[in-house]
Amino acid sequence: LTAALEEMQVRVTKAMLPVEKKAAQCALDCYGDLSDPNAVHNCAQRCQSSLERTGKRIQNELQALQTSTQSCQQSVLQRLNPQMEMAQNEGKAWKIKNIEAAFNEGLTRCFKEALEQLPGIEARTQTILKER
Repeated sequence: LTAALEEMQVRVTKAMLPVEKKAAQCALDCYGDLSDPNAVHNCAQRCQSSLERTGKRIQNELQALQTSTQSCQQSVLQRLNPQMEMAQNEGKAWKIKNIEAAFNEGLTRCFKEALEQLPGIEARTQTILKER
């Protein structure tokens, strides 16, 4: 999952470069008429704000994935924790081993679900960037 996220991040970062360039050019263009410093600064701020909104939308996509994955992991932990406590109190090593295996299977499922979401996240991210 980490490798797939890093690969996607590299692609998104590359796709952001033209958007960043456009915002920088927008800000530079604001300095065409230097007669009103407030107008120049307001113009440059609008260019920067647009870039920040785009970045925030992309960040929200990634945050949703992280939240979803963490919720899945927490659900697995909460479901198995009472069983683990009971098995530990009973001192039954075979039960503990089975619960640990179920925990690992649950986490694997969470990561698999996260991986399955990556293409959709990347597609939405590309759409956000094209809107700019």
